[in-house]
Order: sequence, then structure tokens, then C-alpha cells
Amino acid sequence: MDEKWLHFDRKKLLLDGDLSIFDYNRQNALLFSQGDWQLIRRDLAFAGIDPSCIQELEDGPCTELIRAFRIRRELIHYKKVCLHLFEEGRKIERELKQAMAFFFWNDGENKNEGSKAHLQALHLLSQYYLNDNISPLEIDAVSVAMKRHCEKSTACELVDRKILYVLATGAIGFHKGISLAIQDARNIAKSICLSPRHPDGERPLKLRNLPASMYVDQAVHKIAREDPFESRDERRERMTQKEEKISSTNVADDPRCSDKKLTKSGMAYNLILEKVRDEHNWPIEAIGFLSSSIVARGGYKALTIVEELENYSSHLSALPSRTKKVLQQYMDAHNDFITISNRAVPTEGDEGNALSAAVKRVGNIHSLRGLLKASGENAKWVSVLASLSWKENTMFVAGDDAANGNNCMFVPQEFELGNFINASRKLLEEVLMPAMLNAITSESWPPQIGTRRTRVAAYDEHSVEYAKCGRKKLSKCMKCSGYFDAKWIRHTFCIMCERRIRDESVENKCLFDGCKLSEEAFCPHFRRCFVCDSPHSCEECRLYRGDGESAIELVSVLQPRILLLDFDRTLCSTKSGASPLPQNKSKSKHSRHQHTIDSDLKVAVAAHRTYGSSHVITRNSHKRDIEEFLIQHDLKDLASNVHVVPKKMSKGSYIKDNFFTGDNSDASSCIFIDDDIRELVRDNW
Repeated sequence: MDEKWLHFDRKKLLLDGDLSIFDYNRQNALLFSQGDWQLIRRDLAFAGIDPSCIQELEDGPCTELIRAFRIRRELIHYKKVCLHLFEEGRKIERELKQAMAFFFWNDGENKNEGSKAHLQALHLLSQYYLNDNISPLEIDAVSVAMKRHCEKSTACELVDRKILYVLATGAIGFHKGISLAIQDARNIAKSICLSPRHPDGERPLKLRNLPASMYVDQAVHKIAREDPFESRDERRERMTQKEEKISSTNVADDPRCSDKKLTKSGMAYNLILEKVRDEHNWPIEAIGFLSSSIVARGGYKALTIVEELENYSSHLSALPSRTKKVLQQYMDAHNDFITISNRAVPTEGDEGNALSAAVKRVGNIHSLRGLLKASGENAKWVSVLASLSWKENTMFVAGDDAANGNNCMFVPQEFELGNFINASRKLLEEVLMPAMLNAITSESWPPQIGTRRTRVAAYDEHSVEYAKCGRKKLSKCMKCSGYFDAKWIRHTFCIMCERRIRDESVENKCLFDGCKLSEEAFCPHFRRCFVCDSPHSCEECRLYRGDGESAIELVSVLQPRILLLDFDRTLCSTKSGASPLPQNKSKSKHSRHQHTIDSDLKVAVAAHRTYGSSHVITRNSHKRDIEEFLIQHDLKDLASNVHVVPKKMSKGSYIKDNFFTGDNSDASSCIFIDDDIRELVRDNW
């Protein structure tokens, strides 16, 4: 390397605002553009290092670093995929709960007959939940129960009603197991992505407590401690006699949580610098510059992410076999129960305990099956990500909707987590919802007083005063005049009326009468309201709902020339035009409150420096205080771009006049972030 490089002018280096990589420390780490090898390459080029020397780094010592950046990028999209699947799973779970509540049939005074029918239903469906290869539609008893629900209510036998209830409860148990594993995958992946940028940063608590911090591990551990043959009443009595209390597992006390210090990432980092020194003969100052660039641009963090991912993969690899062992114990116990039940009839009055134990046991079987499937699939792909090479094609891409809804994802063809979620949707659409709609058609909606469907908690306006609703708050449907609890009603319509109105409506406005932005916030492409049907996003409407993390993603994907941010309750915790600085002279506790800045939006501003300028657009009149507040948080560039919108002028009009006219008319793209959707939709700009 040319010795003249040692005399470079630091002032000519590309800066992040007023900062260079020499200013990097633990306090200002979030202000530096990071996460890509190209940023390090850019620093080296601006420092005057010959392109051939940079190419030698890419072909030799820094290949592992480039690979780490690649794995980091894939992991970010993988956790986004898991988040989208989890959100979709939550919607399905709500519908499954509705189906489960609807198909519950109150036995009234015939509890023994009801228990016998329930046990019979469990026996008839045992081949379904004890065998992964059998679909509910392949079971004759399910087909018969569906057919009888299509006819008059008198055609249904008690066992038919119990079959659909057992099917719904099993579906929600399996689905919860799937959702829990996906949520776990997303949370751990996010914790890994939150690994500190600075080498002296603190390791996230969730990673220090692995494997006990995993929800799946906790669920399997809890189920393994239970007795498969014990009913809920028996367990409650046993715990009372022993004067014990059911306590949750203390994750920090788990002996498997070693909280070991990471060493591989530091060794990989030092190895890169040693190879550059020994194999490429770089001078000490040049190696120091490379070291500073690697740390400031997130290289050390990327190497840490790889090590954390490998550690997570090792814990995950042991989980499926453990889950399978517990599942087999429960399946063997239930097979024994079926065998004994076929040989002997339960004595009078004993059906209750037998049913309680069987229901609890089957519920755990469904949960374990869901946990096993999803955690096994997650273990597979975490292992794949941890072993990726930098040359392989992109595997996971997740972003906002580009075609057909809220979220758009691209995943490998062999990726099965989405299929597991869709299996619950398929069961809803092919079995539970048709039977439910047919039953409603042949009966009445809302159910009348005296109905056996007591968990629907729906009553007509004449019978609600006689209904025993407990503590549940009831709301009236403005269409059918029924009274429902929160499970069945959304805004002003019950789910049945909402479904009917949405299918029949042709107007381009929100179907809920109480919506204050009826037409302004309505998406004609998907016939959804951005307020009432939130979270809803639409690329054609150019509106996205999300948090600070979503803002970071949008900035990196759209790369806008201008980034505009509201201040109150968006970038800062202030509201109602208050000053962000503490007012020490005031006696009011509220005025002395120390306001905070949104850390994700702060990262979004730092990431946007590469693409253009960022501005604050606010109605808060404390302009100087806002500028001082931003300077205190190392956002000097943003502090020089604070705009206070005049009174009686909309933000949309202000933005159009100041950023898209005259010298700014060539603005190619812009992102405006605000906590109030009215500021985003009331101007056609």
C-alpha cells in the first residue's frame, strides 16, 4: 500500500452529518449509516485507498464480513416474514374463537348426556388429532355433522353439535401452538437484530437467557410437568391440599441460561485485521482506519449477529426432539384412555372427571402438534440462514403490500410456516364457517333467549334485560339490533351483519356510520377504511400504517429525496404543542417532564441521509426549543430544517407549496410521517 495514504485529509472524508467514523462511540452509534459492505467500501475509497486494494479485501480477509452483512439482511426480512404471518394468525384466531363459542352447546340439566356425547365426539375425531395425515373432511362423522347443520336444527343430534365444537377447540389449540412458535421466532430474531452496534454494548436479555426465554420452550416445559390423566378439578384439589401455588418459571434461574460471553465475533473481527496486516502489508494507521470503519458501519454487529444466530440455532435443534417426546407421552396416554373406554363404560357421575381430563389432554396434544411443526420449521430455516454464503441468491423479502393486501412476502418454495397458518384458514372456510352460516340460516340471529348457544352472548333487544351476561360488556349491533360481547361485534356491527353489508356495499366510503373520515380515509382498491379497518396499508393509495420499524423499512426501500416528520407524538413524546425541553421554573409536574425521542425514527433519519434531506413539519410553535432538543439528540442537520405550519393552513398545502413548487418541483419522491391520519388524507397532494 502507498505510504502517502497515511497523510490523508480527514475533513475530506464523507461524514454522517457532522460526524466521521473517528467520532464513533457508544453514545452516537445510532447516527451512523450502517448495515452494508458498500458503506465500508465507500469510506475506503474516500480515504484514497486504491480500488485494487479494496478488491483484495473483498476476495480475501473480508469475505466473512461480507457474508455476515448478507446474513443480517436475510434475518431482518425473515423476522418481518414471521411478523406478517403472526399478524395474519391473530386474525384467524379471532374467527376460530368465534366458531368455538358458536358451536358450544350448553347441556343444561342433561350434563351426563352431554358428557357422554362429548366423549363420543373425542373418540370419533381421535384419528384426526392423533394422525397428521388425516384431514377432518375425510372423517365421516364430520361430514354428517356438517350436513345436519345445513338442515333444520331438529335434524342435529347432540353428538353432531359436540363434534363441531371439538373440531373448533382442537383447531384453535393447534393454531395457538403454531402462532406461539412464529411469535417466538420473530421475537428472538428481533433480539438478535438488536445486538449492540458498539463492541462494548450490552447483550439483549432475551439472548442471555436462551433457551429458557423461548416461549416454545416454556410451553413444552409446562405441559411436560402436568399429569395427562389428571382433570382440572383434581389438579386444583391436589394443589389446595398441598397448599402450593402455581408459579411461573423464573427464566433467570434456569440452569441452562449460562449468559456466556460471545467470543467468535470478536475473534472473527481480529482475524480480519490480522490478515490485512500480515497478508496484505497494510500500515498500522490504515488498519486503524479500516477497524473504525468496520465498527461504525455495523460490521462488528453483523459478525455478532452471525454468532447469536448460530447460538439460537443450536438451542432450537434440541427443541423438536424434546417436544416430540412429550407429545408421544400424551398420545400414548390418550390411546390408553380410548382402549379402556372401549372396554368399560364409565360409572354414573364419573363422566365429568373423565371428560375434563380428556379435554385437557387433547388440548395439550393439539398445542404440542402446532408447536412441533412450527418450531421444527423455524429450526430448519434458522440453520439455513446461519450457514449462508455471501454468493447465494436472496431468500426472504418482506415489505408492504404491492398487490393484494397489507403485506407482501417472497419466501423459498420449501418454506412451510405460511402453509401451517393457511391450514387453519382452510379448516375455517371449508368446515366451520359453512356449518356456522348454515346453522344461523336455519335458526335465528341473534340467538333468542333460552338458546343452548350460551357462549355467543348475543341477545335480541327484547330479551337482553333477562339475560345473565355476567360481567361482559354488551354492545348493540345497529343492523340486527342484537346485543353482543367484544368477540362478536366491531364498531357498530356484529360480524354477521358486517359480512353481509360489506359484500353488498358499492359506495366508496366507510361502512361504519361513526367514522369521522368516512370517504377521506377509505381505500377503494380493497374497500377498507384506514381508520376503522386498521391496520390497513395500500400502495396505490400511498398510505401505510406502521411503527418506527416500518418507517426504517420504507426509507430503505423507497429511498425518498425528502423525508418529512411530524414532531408531537411522532418524533417526540410531546403533545398539544408543548415544549420538548423541561421547564424548571414551572411548578407543574407535567411541564418538568423529560420528553423522549422515538429511537426508530431517529434511525430512519440517520439512514435517510444517504438519499436526501429530512425535515420536521409541525404545528408546535416552540421552534427554538425543538431545534435545541434535536441538537441535544445529535440531529443537527434535522434541527436546521424545522418548519412551523402557519395557523389555518393544512400540512398538505404547506408541503405542496414549500417542497413541490418552484425550485423543488423536481422532487422525485417524499415520505411524510404523522401520527394523525387526517393530516395525510385531507389534502389531495
